[in-house]
Amino acid sequence: KARRELSQNGISCISDPESDLCVTTDAVRISTATSSSPATVYLTAGQQLPPGFNSFVLRPYPRKTDSFAMQRTAPVHLVAAHSNSPPCDLTHPFPAILFSIGGFAGNFFHDVNDVLIPLFLTAGHLRSRAQLLVADFEPWWTQKYRRVLFHLSSAADLAVASSPSTPVEPKVHCFPAAVVGLKYHGNLLCNSSDAPGGVSTLNFRRFLHSALGLKKDRAAGAERPVLVLISRRTSRALLNEDGVVALAREVGFEVEVAAPTRMTSVGDFAGVVNGCGVLMGVHGAGLTNMVFLPAGAVVVQVVPWGLDWAAAAYYARPARRMGLRYIEYHTAVEESTLYDKYPKDHPVLVDPWSINRQGYNVSRPIYTDGQNLTLDLARFRETLLQALEMLPRPTRLC
Repeated sequence: KARRELSQNGISCISDPESDLCVTTDAVRISTATSSSPATVYLTAGQQLPPGFNSFVLRPYPRKTDSFAMQRTAPVHLVAAHSNSPPCDLTHPFPAILFSIGGFAGNFFHDVNDVLIPLFLTAGHLRSRAQLLVADFEPWWTQKYRRVLFHLSSAADLAVASSPSTPVEPKVHCFPAAVVGLKYHGNLLCNSSDAPGGVSTLNFRRFLHSALGLKKDRAAGAERPVLVLISRRTSRALLNEDGVVALAREVGFEVEVAAPTRMTSVGDFAGVVNGCGVLMGVHGAGLTNMVFLPAGAVVVQVVPWGLDWAAAAYYARPARRMGLRYIEYHTAVEESTLYDKYPKDHPVLVDPWSINRQGYNVSRPIYTDGQNLTLDLARFRETLLQALEMLPRPTRLC
């Protein structure tokens, strides 16, 4: 249906549960946002919006069911062709991809899940012949991911559609065609059976490694494999982290503890993760760094009390799709600080699903933000030994 609409109308807009996306095959003019008007896409003759629509509004960030994310995403207006379209200030040789870095961008999981993977899915068929046009522009964000963005675009620079913090010069950008919005397949996923088709999560991992110049494609055997531990400082922190590190060294790992400040530079930390055999952490955004692991490496997710569903939804499935080994350590209720906060027969302790069922606004302050962990080292030893067993054996020279 979408292909037929595109052929007949020169534009097709696709709506799914998490994202809206409009594609044009003919020229468009896009005016940048000002203090009094949003970024606007002016269609040209031959492009027809659905009957009864003179304009259409979308927010080009794939979290449209989340009201908070949408509040932080500037709207983009698509306007039917008419004689008052503004003249071009800049003419670009490549089609535009207009996307937002508003929403939850700035959190590493959301940077990858909500922007980089959808951008890879959306831009892939253009084979780098695209001009990236950024809504909700923040210079620190685009600088942080510059190498990745320019691996998707052969244009000399980024164009800016709107920004909440940086003045944007009023201009009209003209393009031979455009994609407004991004395609989204699910948490850290590319589904090869979904449009645009034939693109897998493994393809994204390889693209990212190429963009960042990561050399290690497959985990290699080592006498003492490197384990990178994602260290948390606030919620879901390991209160006996020193003991966990000592245990990991005792069973045979070299351990590198990665505090949040260590992960500031994407390129540098990607190299650290790419050189390790095991990435371990408590459920949280830091585990998204598994995208930098070589194939055959191991992800160890420590699952806090009450967060089994989140562990499976956000990291378990994607890890396997990326060609990684994956194991979980499910904390017992006694290993959580929640155990001393609530009566022993309270639903928080005995029936977490009854809390989760009430919605994220109820469960988040308890399970996501309200607990830290003290691991049972005797029990956790078995998980570390399992991770060690999953890694390739070192090659021994005769």
